[in-house]
Amino acid sequence: MRNNLLKSVLRRLSALCILSAAISFSALTCEGYAAADTFTPISTEKTDYSSYFGSGRLTMLANYDSDAQSLSVIIETGDGGMIIVDGGWDYNGESLLAEIKARGGHVYAWVITHPHRDHAMALAYILNNHHTEITIDGIYYNFFDAEWYKQNDPESVEVIESLYSGFDNISEDKLHGDICSGQIIEAGAARIQVLNDPYKASTNSGNNSSVAFTVSLNGTNTVFLGDLALAGGKALMDTLELSSIKCNIVQVAHHGQAAVDYSFYQQLMPRVFLWPTPEWLWNNDGGSGPGTGQWNAVEDTKNWQKGLLIREYYVTKDGDQVLE
Repeated sequence: MRNNLLKSVLRRLSALCILSAAISFSALTCEGYAAADTFTPISTEKTDYSSYFGSGRLTMLANYDSDAQSLSVIIETGDGGMIIVDGGWDYNGESLLAEIKARGGHVYAWVITHPHRDHAMALAYILNNHHTEITIDGIYYNFFDAEWYKQNDPESVEVIESLYSGFDNISEDKLHGDICSGQIIEAGAARIQVLNDPYKASTNSGNNSSVAFTVSLNGTNTVFLGDLALAGGKALMDTLELSSIKCNIVQVAHHGQAAVDYSFYQQLMPRVFLWPTPEWLWNNDGGSGPGTGQWNAVEDTKNWQKGLLIREYYVTKDGDQVLE
């Protein structure tokens, strides 16, 4: 027990030391990885031209446990392992665990975009209750210190505490809490590249702290944005030439509303949209039917697909979405 407590304290002290040097709305430094002006996007070889992912598969899971929005994606790499993106709410933990076990139980990389309940609590639940039942080679994230979240995004504090409690149940070498722009993570046949460091934005702070990244598998590049909002999207556009990522598929930011703008997607140039969006949000239904809610931006994002020449789109309102 004392060893676990010591690990937890040291981890928090380390995070505070690293983050104390950060300045508002800037990139955290990360030695050994490409600076923004030398950023080289990743790629993988295309061996199967009849599919997106060759022998692999991407599954964006619907939230069958409630009607709330969530982001939970499993990418099977085709060689016995998988990548998990976020995972959803704590009450999604049991169903997500079952999905992982059904695919062999070996997670090469678990990536957390940002510490919100609908993204990161499923991982916290699994680590706190079932950490011996699956194999996780690495967990990748970059959080600010607790005080910043207390001041700017209080809902994240409980999430981070739950995650850190779960982290105490696994070995230190599996935790990578300092991912940053340009970093490349090898995950079996797939490669992952971090696109940005978390931003300290004064508006929509928690969502704008999302870390975006590319997963490349069988020559197909999928970009995950988490809940990246307008300010974070503009900062990323200022940092990278988004067209150089050669994005084929993109996860629509913040479930399709109050997020990055049209110009962001225009520069990114995807051809497929992944919508982690429940039916009520898709229909902007505030309880009295379609169009009665406050989420009008979803309709704007839908309309953007025409101008962006999106060939296909997949929405979790229709259930689990599978791309092969």
